[in-house]
Amino acid sequence: MAELKKLWNYVRNYKLYLIVGLIFIIFNVLLSMIPGYLNRRIIDDVITAGKMELLFGFLVAYIIANLLRATVIMVHRYYTESLSQNILRDLKQDLYDHLQKLSFNFFNHNRTGELMSRMTGDMEAVRMLFAEGMFHFVRSIFYIVFVMAVLIPESLKLSLVSLALSPLIGFFAYRLGVRIKPVFRQVRRQYSDLNSTVQENISGIRIVKAFHQQCYEMEKFDEENNDYFTKNYNAAKIWSKYFPIMEFLGGMSTVLLLFYGGRLVIQGEITLGIWMQFNSYLWMLIMPMRMIGHIVNMFSRTSASAERIFNVLETEPEIKNKENAITVERLQGEVEFRNVSLSYDEEDILKNISFHASPGETVAIMGATGSGKSSLINLIPRYYEATEGEVLIDGVDNRDYDLQNLRSQVSIVMQDVFLFSESIANNISYGQPGLDLEKIKRAASISSAREFIEEMEGGFEEVIGERGMGLSGGQKQRVSMARAIVEESPILILDDATSAVDMETEHQIQQALEGMEQRSTLFLIAHRISSVRNADQILILDHGEIIERGTHEELINNKGHYYTMFKEQYKEVIGEEEIEERWVN
Repeated sequence: MAELKKLWNYVRNYKLYLIVGLIFIIFNVLLSMIPGYLNRRIIDDVITAGKMELLFGFLVAYIIANLLRATVIMVHRYYTESLSQNILRDLKQDLYDHLQKLSFNFFNHNRTGELMSRMTGDMEAVRMLFAEGMFHFVRSIFYIVFVMAVLIPESLKLSLVSLALSPLIGFFAYRLGVRIKPVFRQVRRQYSDLNSTVQENISGIRIVKAFHQQCYEMEKFDEENNDYFTKNYNAAKIWSKYFPIMEFLGGMSTVLLLFYGGRLVIQGEITLGIWMQFNSYLWMLIMPMRMIGHIVNMFSRTSASAERIFNVLETEPEIKNKENAITVERLQGEVEFRNVSLSYDEEDILKNISFHASPGETVAIMGATGSGKSSLINLIPRYYEATEGEVLIDGVDNRDYDLQNLRSQVSIVMQDVFLFSESIANNISYGQPGLDLEKIKRAASISSAREFIEEMEGGFEEVIGERGMGLSGGQKQRVSMARAIVEESPILILDDATSAVDMETEHQIQQALEGMEQRSTLFLIAHRISSVRNADQILILDHGEIIERGTHEELINNKGHYYTMFKEQYKEVIGEEEIEERWVN
């Protein structure tokens, strides 16, 4: 019920649709009772009393009632469907907007397919409650209320007999709801797992085929699919246990009515017309009893789905703005780390990191895989929060800046290149939609992407495939770099951004970056010495600690870890004696 209360916050924005929909549902119930009343009058007044002149009027009334009912059904369907679609739209938008605000760490712990199932299957379950469940629930209540209001004055005894088995039906419906909700929760969770399996397989289908793992993937899907089948089957077993009981009890109500009502007609306590009216209205009493199972089923599904949706909506972003956060028009680009440490899940990633970068300087960061290089640069735009120490930008703790303002002034080329299935121009101008084409071309020139782009049939308007399909690894990196360069941000971060680019192209990119009119403070993560040798300072990380720092010449002269890497990478070109002669004092 807690989830349904939360959904009310969305329903109340569309009270008009709700109220009008409910009114027309009530009209539908009233109009559906008219044929039963007309049946009674035809039997008692026309057939029994022989008043044939009344027959035509009753038949016309019958036609008008059915026409009116058809119109009422159309109107109430329009309003209930409008209500459900508006709630669905708002809930989807809120969930999508909230996902944009959540921190990187949230996405580290939640799979894409799982989140997609909340945006699709769970949302549809919520919509169905307001499109169908509400209609059945309200109609069932008013059927019982209106029918009993008509029948009790006619025969209290027969009315009580008609309702005699209702408490038992209600009891079994309650038991069904209690037992089936946790099972539906498992079904929705397994549906997410199944979605994740499919999404990962489709995204990585080229790797699957490259390693001939189609059979393994089919077995994995078969396992998840069987789990989904088993959980649905468990729900069906609970349903099959209780629903036949409720159907049987509903059918027994008919038997009681026929038996007891027939006796009352024979004894003359009620007319045959009244008994036929009871018989006509009996389905209106039995239908709600039979629908209880479906309604409970729908409410349970919706409750389980809404719970999963609100679990995401109620997840607080780990990275949030402070009150009175600072906003600046443009940063200078000075960056300082003061005794910064970072931990994930009680694991130390960075330990006591300190360094200073002046505006326009280039800081290179090297180290083995898993040494903390990407984690370090992710602290600058606050994708993660330092657990100890301070990250200062222009002398101000970056936690004091407005988050959007800070990130708008830090451009980053991430290690995992992602391009959208749009034109190359739109990909480059992603951060500034509608950007002038000349600026896009200038950024592409700096990243050495312009030449291959203009050789394409569509040039900058060429639409690329999902995640950049159709481009080579190096081409994707250069387009991604142009996307960051075009921002002209005071801080530029290249996270292994030239790993798939040949050394000649890399050299051209470096020269172009150095020749920019407005130089950014550049943070460069790389594994090749050629990428970092011209940096103002080079930091060598190992297990989250800075073990060496200095310029290329200083580090060669120190004969430490950097010196070993240099010798290894250039052993075919420069001998150790020449290194000693050129760089070591």
